[in-house]
Amino acid sequence: MTITKIENQKKNKERFNVFIDGQFACGISGDTLIKFGLSANDKITDETLNEIKNFDEYLYSKKISFDFLSYRIRSEKEIRDKLKLKEISPGTIERTVEHLKELKLLDDEEFAKQLVREKLSSKPVGKAVLKQKLYQKGIPADITERILEESFNDTNEKEFVKEIFNKYFNRVKGLDIMKQRKKMFDYLARKGFDFELIKEVINENIQSQ
Repeated sequence: MTITKIENQKKNKERFNVFIDGQFACGISGDTLIKFGLSANDKITDETLNEIKNFDEYLYSKKISFDFLSYRIRSEKEIRDKLKLKEISPGTIERTVEHLKELKLLDDEEFAKQLVREKLSSKPVGKAVLKQKLYQKGIPADITERILEESFNDTNEKEFVKEIFNKYFNRVKGLDIMKQRKKMFDYLARKGFDFELIKEVINENIQSQ
């Protein structure tokens, strides 16, 4: 096989179209072009062509990942899902994920810690809600349990419940006691707090209002 033409792509001047024996073979980046020293009239084997395609896909996969990580820290699942959407091959995804881990740019434990810190500092919620959010991000169960255990204890979780209780109670204080209790319980339960803890805070506060 012979490379018959290499030309700039019209929509992206940093990429090139490679033609072999007069037929379009693949699109590659300038870095790939330089890496393999490709030029017209070069002889090329199927093995080398596959190597070129794999290398170029890996470069593209890393670029997607770095761009995605530039906005905020990501979980491993988020990176994998992003690359799948871009139709990156499974082998290249694995290679990219391992590279990001080596660079310390991908760490599910650190991601979980940061997510929990941000949620608790902005709008405090309970363990159940945080556990669900971490599950959706693909965080392994053992990491989730450990981070939540480190982030919560009986005292501070109760303080979160009391804080939210005090903010919301003005909306229901005109109702009779039973309705107050039900409204407050339902609202706090949706925030993911432990039922027994909710009952404790309601019992301590509703009667005294």
